[in-house]
Amino acid sequence: MNLQQEFVSCGVCGSDRWDPYASGQDYEYGTSEDIFQIVQCRHCGHRYLNPRPVMAELPRIYPPHYYAYNYDQAVHPLALRAKDWLDAGKVQGWISRSPNKSDSSQSSRPQKALRVLDVGCGNGRYLKRLHHLGLAKHNLYGVEMNQAAIDQLNQAGFQGYYGRLEQVAPELPDNSFDVIVLLQVLEHVANPAQIIQILAQLLRPGGRLILETPNMDGWDAQLFREGYWGGYHFPRHWHLFNRETLGKLFQDANLETGEFRSLPSHAFWILSYHHWLEHQLNWRRVAARFNPLQNIPLLSVFTGLDLVRSRLGFSTSNIQAIARKPNHP
Repeated sequence: MNLQQEFVSCGVCGSDRWDPYASGQDYEYGTSEDIFQIVQCRHCGHRYLNPRPVMAELPRIYPPHYYAYNYDQAVHPLALRAKDWLDAGKVQGWISRSPNKSDSSQSSRPQKALRVLDVGCGNGRYLKRLHHLGLAKHNLYGVEMNQAAIDQLNQAGFQGYYGRLEQVAPELPDNSFDVIVLLQVLEHVANPAQIIQILAQLLRPGGRLILETPNMDGWDAQLFREGYWGGYHFPRHWHLFNRETLGKLFQDANLETGEFRSLPSHAFWILSYHHWLEHQLNWRRVAARFNPLQNIPLLSVFTGLDLVRSRLGFSTSNIQAIARKPNHP
């Protein structure tokens, strides 16, 4: 059965003028037989899914076995250990990164008093790491669409909110967060410009927004551009960014762009080859080995490749962007 879909405007500039860019199917979960289309905005160059599923179809395109819902069980134990090690350094960097000289809001506050919001916090693993680093639970906030996860966070003493950010934002304290993190979330939302504007309002002056999202300028994104790139993640990735479109979102929300950093993205490499092998060459047995959650040798190869490429200054298909709220309007 086909999904109910709707045409939408560009989520960065609002334009309705676009050109076709790529197309493909739900190669990972097979939630429908629809052919989905990525388009490119003629005005700002943003690429997005158009048409896209209506909100009522979300339970269908995010099935119960979606990897994010059972991440700890779906991922190979060795890969989990490696990710835990990498995450420890990442989280430490969120609260220890040297602020700008003109930014006294964070440097003048004791670490345990820092207030952090994780949008799309999942089971709260990053919030728990922050608490282990000394931050108080009553200053650690999480927003997630999973009610059970939010209930567990609240029972543990954290500040959990169930729902989409647009819904819960009125309940969150304005101009109060030192750090807001948005990891692999912006590509899933209906209106990214609105989301960044909400987050800008929630940040305290001098506070930082740290987001990670797929990057359309990565080598694999260009190699598999026509439709097999794993980052398309049809039909769940509604928006796909690069440095230019992220910078425009920050500028429109009156945030200062801090820095961009290329991050490893082994999953997109592996998924791209999986989709190409299975659906272009019909090599299903070979394709089955290209599992980004379980194949440790492939994980190691493509992680190493991206690490080397990022050190040499090349873009990968996963990007970290940091923006800062000015101290004064």
